[in-house]
Amino acid sequence: MKSKFRFPLFILFFWGALHGTSAAELPSGEKVRKVSLSAELWREDRQIAQYERIQTAIDAAQPGDIIRLKEGVYHEPVTVRNKTATADRPIILEGPLKGEAVLDGADPQLQESGSGRWHRRPDGIWEATVPWSGRESRALLTWASRQDESLIATHHNEEIFRKHPRGDAFYRVGSRVWLTLLEEKDPNTLPLNIGVSESVIDIQSSTGWIIRRISIRHAGFAGILIGSEVSAVRIEGVTIQTAFRGISTEDYSANNAPQKIHIDRCRVLNFWNFNWEWSQGYSDSVSARSDEEAPMRGGGIHLMANDSEISYCEVAGQWDGLRCQGNGNEVHHNLVHHTNDDMAELESNNSSNLRFHDNLGFHLFAGISLVSDTPGPLYIYRNRIQSAEKIRYQGASYRYGYPLKFGRDWGPGARNIFIYQNTFDSLGRSLFVKTDNSLMTKWSCIEWINNIFSRGEDGPVGIEGMGAPEAKIVWEGNVFASANELARLKTLSPGFASAGMVGNPGLIGQTEVPPVLALNEASSARGAGTTRPQQMNWPDSVPASPSRDAGAIPFGTSPTQVGPGDSLYWPWPKGPIHP
Repeated sequence: MKSKFRFPLFILFFWGALHGTSAAELPSGEKVRKVSLSAELWREDRQIAQYERIQTAIDAAQPGDIIRLKEGVYHEPVTVRNKTATADRPIILEGPLKGEAVLDGADPQLQESGSGRWHRRPDGIWEATVPWSGRESRALLTWASRQDESLIATHHNEEIFRKHPRGDAFYRVGSRVWLTLLEEKDPNTLPLNIGVSESVIDIQSSTGWIIRRISIRHAGFAGILIGSEVSAVRIEGVTIQTAFRGISTEDYSANNAPQKIHIDRCRVLNFWNFNWEWSQGYSDSVSARSDEEAPMRGGGIHLMANDSEISYCEVAGQWDGLRCQGNGNEVHHNLVHHTNDDMAELESNNSSNLRFHDNLGFHLFAGISLVSDTPGPLYIYRNRIQSAEKIRYQGASYRYGYPLKFGRDWGPGARNIFIYQNTFDSLGRSLFVKTDNSLMTKWSCIEWINNIFSRGEDGPVGIEGMGAPEAKIVWEGNVFASANELARLKTLSPGFASAGMVGNPGLIGQTEVPPVLALNEASSARGAGTTRPQQMNWPDSVPASPSRDAGAIPFGTSPTQVGPGDSLYWPWPKGPIHP
């Protein structure tokens, strides 16, 4: 006798959505509405399945498979966990060749006006419950934004939030969020972006993955988070917008650090408000030492790994652009602009065999930050770094930054750092070196060779101290636009008398966007360098030239491409942001 039992329709629909089957494949034979399929699983050049949920496709994928997303917006954080492939047979997660696949980490209901989920408290603060998946400590770091992606200031505690010193204010503890908007606007009338999970793509204990041609928005902490025991991962052509960190590993550990992470032609973009005070990055934080306790101090690409690479990326609108620690890493041909602090943090007690070269940075407060770097070597060459814009430092105080920073040395000393063939262009100091720490006497084997230091005569020199020639501190073949810099070096040690020459760097395209910083025909940098980089067999991206020009670009040579080649991200005024 035929059974009269039938599965309820809603159960069948859920089963089909979960497993990616169409109505014809349902075991009951019931006619239900067709599931909207969006993730295709390809194997050996043949599509074998379609799934509504990306996570289902990831879980089903095998080495050599391709997961292809259709055009559209996906509100689905995904996790790659314990999925092992190989570099020869990777698993690929990719967007469409035409159109855009967006993984949006925000609460979709709050992105529409009229949600009704915001409730005004008696004290005038608006409160809502927004789901949170992840460590509660990282909920603190959610970067909320308006519909145009302009960031809302995130604070670390209720007291500072109530003062809202940066205008619109946001404060979060787990799934509980508070909001204050200027002009007492009702957030129920505005679309807002607030993340619901720690990351949009989370990779843990996995190898052999490629992620490409995907846009990621509104992460709670990081757009792509890379955990321990991860290797052979390539992230290509991914755009991440509005995230405390764009692509991030966990803090560096020599024992289980990720290996062979390649980040290429990616973009990390945030609509930062440059009226915010720089000093609040430290005063509005739980800890001045830990960025993960400071909601303002996010980083574009935070790579703490070994044998890895960051290339041809664009980072804009962050506190810091690039951070890199580990062994055997290469960071090159990246474009970093509109950062409120450092273009690149290479500060580390762990880094060795690092090559940082052919990168371009402009509209920065600081360029490359180096303190306590051991054991080395670190090779920093052929970079063009311009700090020619004022930032709001504190209150009504505005400051120019500097292209190179050796700050307060909080570790055992710095050594084996080779800085050569760079062009540094600044309206403030060329170099910032502090002397108020005895650990600087432990600096050794640091060399500045064939660099251009272009700056005006105004303002402090910045070279307060750095050690002596006896500690293998070497200055040679540099070109200084300011006589004060060479004079200061000579007062530190007579051995620095041969540090270089004072002359006109003759830079081309200083005011172009992005700046060119090549040499004109009359530049004093032509022929001013030495052959020490070749003699020491240091790496260099430009073949040795008999001209021995100082700076990043020898005369008559065209600058190499930096960034992914797309139009610059630039939601700010085209002119100077601050007077």
